[in-house]
Amino acid sequence: MRRAGSVECAVVGLGVLGAASLLALARAGVSCVGLESGRVGHPDGGSGGGTRIFRTAVATGPDHVRLLDRSRELWTGLPGAPFTACGALTLGPRDDPRVRAVALPGRTTVLDAATAAARWPAHLLGADEVAVLDPGGGLLDAGTATRGLVAEARRAGAAVREGVTVVGIGRRRGRVVLHTVDGETVADHVVIATGHGAGLVPGVTGIEQRRVVLSWFGVRDPARFAPAVFPPGIHTAAPVHTFFPAVDGATVKINHQQPQPRVHSPADHHPLVEAGYTRDWAGAVAARLAGMSDRPARLESYVEGYTPTRRGIVALAPWEPRTVVLGGFSGQGFKYAPAVGELVADLVRTGRSGSPAFAPALAAGG
Repeated sequence: MRRAGSVECAVVGLGVLGAASLLALARAGVSCVGLESGRVGHPDGGSGGGTRIFRTAVATGPDHVRLLDRSRELWTGLPGAPFTACGALTLGPRDDPRVRAVALPGRTTVLDAATAAARWPAHLLGADEVAVLDPGGGLLDAGTATRGLVAEARRAGAAVREGVTVVGIGRRRGRVVLHTVDGETVADHVVIATGHGAGLVPGVTGIEQRRVVLSWFGVRDPARFAPAVFPPGIHTAAPVHTFFPAVDGATVKINHQQPQPRVHSPADHHPLVEAGYTRDWAGAVAARLAGMSDRPARLESYVEGYTPTRRGIVALAPWEPRTVVLGGFSGQGFKYAPAVGELVADLVRTGRSGSPAFAPALAAGG
């Protein structure tokens, strides 16, 4: 049986949130180890799809805005350049509450349809529509970002073990014991960052696993869809969708915002997408993007965790004060990850969080 050396904290799951937590712990001087069942930077779960939108203007309040400002600072300082500073857009009718909510004074710029079309020619906006530019936003490369966080954590002194599956959690003489398929790891504290597998912790409730489908469509003029002239963003008019630049030089990524089926376990999910998935909405999206095909070049699906409020969990387990639980961030958590990692490090070291943005979401249990 393999037994790891004594550490102050073990992080289970090295997706983007676990990787950011490991880095923050190591930088805070905490002896730590990260355990990943696959390979760091794998494209499954919350890191699927290649790219992520980064924003600094959100409608969820000043605590989240402060966390995003801190995350941007940390993302831009990460080796490997996972962050492209091209801004982020919110498009839609001028009177749409979702558009007005992110038009934060002093942080964003609102452009009318004609001005927006001149600046971002791929977008075909209606006369009553506007574009809200968040100049602090941009594009994140998911795999590069996660691998960069883990590489920095190693440089800061963290240990990393890949290909290690944790199958249970226990206690021994006041310490946390992680049972793995090849032995055990013992630590003073543990951070559970297993994404849609957060049910590893007994008593964690309120996180649903749902499928997310992403679609890629060919474009006639890839230069028109490069990040500098086609920043990532969301269009709030039906069919509501997020859009991403053609980083591969050939296709744009579209995420149609529609209800997706619940997945009861990762074994229930199959990455293949049913024929005709884009039939009812792709034409309408293509009518808004000059030169985009209405037939998908590629479709992929993933699993993400959701809480009822769509606000992620960052909290000490009330039944086990040595355990920090992360989960339920849906597609929103990636951009927050570096700042969330620092919140986790604070929880491990002091038992207190420096922000109320996420902590209240954890359901009692255990």
